[in-house]
Amino acid sequence: MAALWFWVLAPHLCLGQMATDIEWDVVYTPTKLPQECGWGRDIGPSNTAELTADGTLHIIDTSSANGERACYTRGWGARPDRGAIVQATVKVVECTARAGVCLTTADGVHEETLTLYPDRISLAHSGLEHAMDTTDGFHTYTVRVAGLGIEVWVDGELAIDGWGKFTHDAYNARQTLIFGSLSSQAQSESHWKTVRYVSWRVPVERIAGAQDVVIYRKEGIYACFPSLRRLPDGRLYTSFGTRVRRSHIDGTGGGARMVSSDEGRTWEPADAVPQPDMYTREDGTIIIPRGQAWIHVDEAELPKIRERNRRWMAVRPGTIAYLGDALVDITAPGEEKRTLNLGTPVPGGCHAFHDACSFIRKGNLWLKAIYCFTGTNGLSGVWVIRSEDDGESWELVHVGGPLGDRIGLGETALCDNGRGEIIALMRSGAGGKYNTHQSFSTDGGKTWSPPQDTGIWGYPCHVLLLRDGRLLCSYGYRRDAMGVRAVLSEDGGHTWDLHSEIIIRADGTGNGGDNGYPISLQMKDGHIFTIYYINDFENVTHVAGTHWDLPPVSDK
Repeated sequence: MAALWFWVLAPHLCLGQMATDIEWDVVYTPTKLPQECGWGRDIGPSNTAELTADGTLHIIDTSSANGERACYTRGWGARPDRGAIVQATVKVVECTARAGVCLTTADGVHEETLTLYPDRISLAHSGLEHAMDTTDGFHTYTVRVAGLGIEVWVDGELAIDGWGKFTHDAYNARQTLIFGSLSSQAQSESHWKTVRYVSWRVPVERIAGAQDVVIYRKEGIYACFPSLRRLPDGRLYTSFGTRVRRSHIDGTGGGARMVSSDEGRTWEPADAVPQPDMYTREDGTIIIPRGQAWIHVDEAELPKIRERNRRWMAVRPGTIAYLGDALVDITAPGEEKRTLNLGTPVPGGCHAFHDACSFIRKGNLWLKAIYCFTGTNGLSGVWVIRSEDDGESWELVHVGGPLGDRIGLGETALCDNGRGEIIALMRSGAGGKYNTHQSFSTDGGKTWSPPQDTGIWGYPCHVLLLRDGRLLCSYGYRRDAMGVRAVLSEDGGHTWDLHSEIIIRADGTGNGGDNGYPISLQMKDGHIFTIYYINDFENVTHVAGTHWDLPPVSDK
């Protein structure tokens, strides 16, 4: 019976034995450090990972302090219905606790951690173990997962048969492979000769004729969160982060600005920041409604922040960040900027999203979507900062969420659907566990319909009203096949054509959070240009775009 479950789900493997003719997706051998060839790095300052003269990766975790890990990660597109295999050749020196020397496999639904102790190997969540000496030399460990089953082979022999034991929920629905020391509490030392895997990615058909352009790519730079808008002179403009750390809250490294004079085909550095015309009234006053987002302070301020029940995160040693309030910046001609503080509707504070997605202005109506957290560890809901008198007065209006006890609503795209309604598409759930939700307003954002599930899996979204009256929703797709996708609506967003999902990109890799945030514009000739950031197989997160043609309007 051993391996029968795997044969049913993955018939390309040999029944009852470890296959030897596997075509591996990725093979890591220690000629370079993992972060130099496609792996994410999570190593605390007290720990080390270095190449040795005899061709191994030597990982040493000497600390048991919080955050002191020494591991490497990679998104690998594993799915329960297709299965995956990871194989590592390792020699253990020391491992004091669970996940101190480990292989962690997550397929988007379930995950398991194989710990290599000196005297045994153990599956953390199922409790299955196999006694052996892991320190007497190098051994090859093979973990195979599919459906609800997991197997562990050692040097070609089945050591753990976990039929029905691969059931622990994947953290934030991640599809990630991790090796090294994942535990802060454990102390460990190990030598790694090779790590390789195959996950049999889902074959997908990309939209025909799509043409990609790299806008900014630089090794060692985490280029992320591009904006996109058309300037009054017709050029396209984008700004984005150029961070030296792979972080969504540490902006060290600054940003860059690029412009295109040929509808996004080629790009060059922008000389200056263009005037934000979408925020400028006829009298020249510039008004910018916003969520204050992350405020960086010394970690000594943490007790006060906790007392206020603000949501916070560690940024780097000695620095934390917490969420601020809903603000409106007002700069009249010839005057200093003044800021109207609207506070926060719930204690945890307010966060922002791309203005290209979350801000609309129609006549005297201004709307900016923000999302706010109910407390330090609470879920988020969506509000709009609203003015109906061209920015003279402002209010906070609740749109929706949190929904029940489990689903928070977050980053939100707003769009006038051309039918007298404003649509709000909201990211829902942690790690994309739930589909995008949407609400409608028929009174200029004063009131909103209860949030409803759209059926769209993907986040965050951008919504564009096309010249033919359809709505285009583009979104990041952070599971196999990772990339950027889109759907269309012919009824103002009340229904979406989920059966004709448009695949713009499907070749992303790395951690799922390093992909997406697309914004789409319709070009002068009618085709679509979609900008986004994406992580490639060299582990370089970069800003790119795709030119593609819309499918025709249906005949119904």
